[in-house]
Amino acid sequence: MTRSLPGLVVAALLLVGCAKGRPAPAGDGRLRIVSLSPAMTQTLFAIGAGGDIVGRTEYDVYPPEIRAVPAAGTSLSPSYEAIVRLAPTLIVGQATKDAPRAELERIAPTRLLPWLTVADICAGMRELGLLSGHAEAAEALARRFEAQLSTPPPAGGRRVLLAMDAPAGRLDEIFYLRQNSIHGACLNAAGARNAMPEPLLGAPPVLTIEKLIAVDPDAVIVLSARALGPAEKVQILKDWQDLPMLSAVKHDRVRVVDGTAFYIDGPRMLGLVPLLHETLESMP
Repeated sequence: MTRSLPGLVVAALLLVGCAKGRPAPAGDGRLRIVSLSPAMTQTLFAIGAGGDIVGRTEYDVYPPEIRAVPAAGTSLSPSYEAIVRLAPTLIVGQATKDAPRAELERIAPTRLLPWLTVADICAGMRELGLLSGHAEAAEALARRFEAQLSTPPPAGGRRVLLAMDAPAGRLDEIFYLRQNSIHGACLNAAGARNAMPEPLLGAPPVLTIEKLIAVDPDAVIVLSARALGPAEKVQILKDWQDLPMLSAVKHDRVRVVDGTAFYIDGPRMLGLVPLLHETLESMP
């Protein structure tokens, strides 16, 4: 989708209005929120504001009732025409370098929030609570995150590479989950250290096979972002077993786990901690 606003949308904006500042309710007294981030969608539902969402991304699948809400693009590629038709009083999304904030602001008050670290996410939860009128529930949710995910890396914990799944049969480079993400915090809370402890920003970080061998993690957990059949899981494990020089392979410490619910950095992320802990406990 183009980043410039087409002529029809510009004309429609004159009808919708371009008020800035704090969101005002619609004529019926309710907010009309377009959420361009699945994590923020889940957060809004968790704090009691899900009923105010009138637009979502095509990646929103939870909670199930969100699928009945019209799609409106993403933070990076919003569908301007769809958003204008939805007449929002507030647009929310994740702050990224290329997000078209100015164009979205011409449609409705827009909040693009940092959403990577635990501190980012908790601050974002609190702001969504204030914007939606559910500050108390948002504060309780943020405090729960802080209480469970503020564990420092355990000094004696295993060095674990938290890898993203690659197509079965091809392991030429490994995308992994960084330490300064909420996934890194979940790994620490589960009792392990990230084998790649450097804080990183930008695109998902990647390891070459040569770098992987040099790092030599104690264990590898492949967190699947999609539903995997039994045969595909077996093949992914075989791909890793083709690297017998790795300590994780030598000691049978490579696992593939279903992480489809945990690639969206929303409230359900707290469920990743017991999953990682259980997986680590299964290793010799």
